[in-house]
Amino acid sequence: MIIQATELTKKYGDLIAVDRVSLSVERGELVGVIGPDGAGKTTFLRMLAGALEPTAGNIVVNDKTFEKNRRELKEEVGYLSQVSQAYGDLTVWENIEFFGKIRKVRDWKERGERLLEFARLTEFKGRLADQLSGGMRQKLGICCAVIHQPKILILDEPTTGVDPVSRRELWLILASFLRNEMTILVATPYLNEAGRCNRVALFSQGKLLRYDSVPVLISGMSLHVFEIHSGNLKGAFDVVSEFDLARNLVVIGDRITFLVAEDFLDKVGTILNAVRSRIDEKAELKEISASLDNVFASLIKT
Repeated sequence: MIIQATELTKKYGDLIAVDRVSLSVERGELVGVIGPDGAGKTTFLRMLAGALEPTAGNIVVNDKTFEKNRRELKEEVGYLSQVSQAYGDLTVWENIEFFGKIRKVRDWKERGERLLEFARLTEFKGRLADQLSGGMRQKLGICCAVIHQPKILILDEPTTGVDPVSRRELWLILASFLRNEMTILVATPYLNEAGRCNRVALFSQGKLLRYDSVPVLISGMSLHVFEIHSGNLKGAFDVVSEFDLARNLVVIGDRITFLVAEDFLDKVGTILNAVRSRIDEKAELKEISASLDNVFASLIKT
């Protein structure tokens, strides 16, 4: 175990941003942190990174605490906030130099060259960070965050607003770090990205609702997922929404998906009968495999 948070709490006046969260991370693990805006993800990660003091609770990182071993832990933890830490008025290489020297990395030039080559930023060494695309700037931020070769990397939504190609490249970079036994915690708004993680922590209103692998989270769901195909989606949606047993209705392409609790499975047929009799006699209903999206929707109750 490389990280252990126990009853971690952060308050701002009467507001409880993080509420007694306990969570452990194994060495070399990739942990995804998901939840709606305002769920406490950023506050939690900032406390784990030592950038924010908790109101209560304890954090042990690699058998050390920030209270007693802050200087050592600064060398063992890399942190990238939602806003890239790269300075916009410095070039790519000047950013590498700045973070290499401030981290007192003796061979920062060699490390910087390797990182930029891997991140495909070598040809942009002389470009100002402000003139980079969003994805390129995030890759530069990650390079700066790991120039000192930390054991732990904490990333707060590094792919938000980033184009699909750059998102894929960012995840390839993280995969290479994992192969070198780095431990990574990453907050992401994209549930398909969270599915890549060894374990996922689901936050809501400052609380940790679930923390487990995606297969376990899905198998532990007490809800079943159904979809209806109809030539009249709007009409079918209106009919299905009249049934209280159908929860979290979503239109996806040419179908409507919804969740049904175990206790109401024997009544699902009434939904199809209603749609066929009132809207579309050719409508079809089938149960499909649950996904992390369904777990998220059922727990957050959106």
